[in-house]
Parts: sequence; structure tokens; C-alpha cells
Amino acid sequence: MIVRGSGGAVLRHEDGVLLLRRGDEETRIPLEAVRRVSPGGRAVTVTLRVPEGAEPVVHVVQGVHDTPAYAFASAVGAALARLPEPGPSFDGARLVTTSSRNARAGADSDADDGPKRLLLGLISLGPGLAALVVMSVLLVMHGEAIMLALSVPLGVVAVVLNFVSAAATERGYAMWRLPRRGVTVTAERTSPSGATGTYAYTDQHGATHTYRRKGYASRIEVSYDPAAPTSKVGVYPVVVRLLVGLAALALWSATTGLIVLMIRMGIDGV
Repeated sequence: MIVRGSGGAVLRHEDGVLLLRRGDEETRIPLEAVRRVSPGGRAVTVTLRVPEGAEPVVHVVQGVHDTPAYAFASAVGAALARLPEPGPSFDGARLVTTSSRNARAGADSDADDGPKRLLLGLISLGPGLAALVVMSVLLVMHGEAIMLALSVPLGVVAVVLNFVSAAATERGYAMWRLPRRGVTVTAERTSPSGATGTYAYTDQHGATHTYRRKGYASRIEVSYDPAAPTSKVGVYPVVVRLLVGLAALALWSATTGLIVLMIRMGIDGV
């Protein structure tokens, strides 16, 4: 069942979950987190379960006509009546997650789109391999086949630099994108104290995932893609993200410089 409100808001009840969509954002509210759904005043109000004495937490959809509002509240109320009553300390707000619909759609496309993965592979290795081939062919054409002993090590370095540059770029992009458009949760440390820890978090579907990161903290924030929860990244300060971006830029500069040098050496016959 669906009700539509002003500003394009849509509240849907399906499979034991209320989905509230406003613009590009989607809020997922499991029925276990809901105390009641109230119609009235051309609005539908979803009140969450909170511990005794806590301030009420509500989600309101304005601009809903009375007839669908009451029908929706009645249907959800019937579903809520079948659920067991939780304890007085239960906090339903902890089960609620908000994510970007655009980010999820993009992740679905990335997960299933083979050509994009092929393109990423070409960017990661293609320029370095191409430089190696071009330099080797040019040296042979100049009658300097013996210099292939120099081109091969240079080519290996170029390929490695190329791959590291692409990996740093992809990592840096995720460090900016996922905290803004994904779902951010608190991950608890599950490994013994040490310089590097393993942290566990639960996604919005109840599945548990792990994330490794250097640090001694007992808990950290992790952002993941709601459509692919295994695609995750730790939440870092802006300064750290800027440094990763600058490192990626420096690596690409070094990669480009080496590739240009190899091609010039091939053209000049070393």
C-alpha cells in the first residue's frame, strides 16, 4: 500500500518495512521499529518506538488526503498488531536507515555492468602495457633490440605505477562518495588490541560484515553502499581524504612522466 504526500513524498508499506522516499533519499523503517501510524490533518505520522522517558521520534508525510491516509494507517496497524511487544528499553530508531536512491542505482549498475569493469581494468593496466609495447616495437625498428633489456624493467615499473595510481584514485573516490551517498554505521572492534583492527557492522538487511583498518579505537564509523554492503570504506577526516587525493594525483603524474619517457626513448632509439 502507498500514500503520496506533498513535495513528491511517497510512503510505502511492503514486506514488513515502511519505505519513505523524499527526493533522492529513501528512509527504511522496519515495522519492528514502529509504535503506531496515525492519520489526520492531511498527514500520516509514523511514530517510532523509543525507550521509556525518551523524546518521541516521528516521520511525517504532509499533504495526504484523508481517505488513503486512514486506509494506510489501518493496514499498517493490522500488521503491527501481529508483532510481539518489545521491552521498555527498545529503541526503534536504531533500526532506521537512510540512503541515497541515486547512489543505490549507481551501485546496482556498477555491480552488474561488465563493460564498466573492463574499462576500469584498462585504465589500471592499459597505459603502462601500451607504453611497454610501443617502446619495444620502436627499439626493434631502430635496430636496438638489445635495449629491450631496458624497456622490460621500465615497462614493469610503469604497469605497477599505473595500477597503484588507479587503485589510489578508486579508493579516494570511495572515501568521498560513500560517506555522502551511502549508509554510515558504527562498527565495533572484534579483534584484540593492536595497530590494526577488525571491525564488524550490520547492514540494513541484518547481515554482518567486517572491515579492517589501522588504529586502536574500539569503534569506528564505516560507510557502505546499501546495494552492495561489502563495498565499504572507513570515514576519515577531510584532511586525510585530501591527502589521499593528492597522493593519487602524484602517482598519476609519475606514471604519465614514465610513460612519456619510455615513448621518447623508443622514438629516439635510446
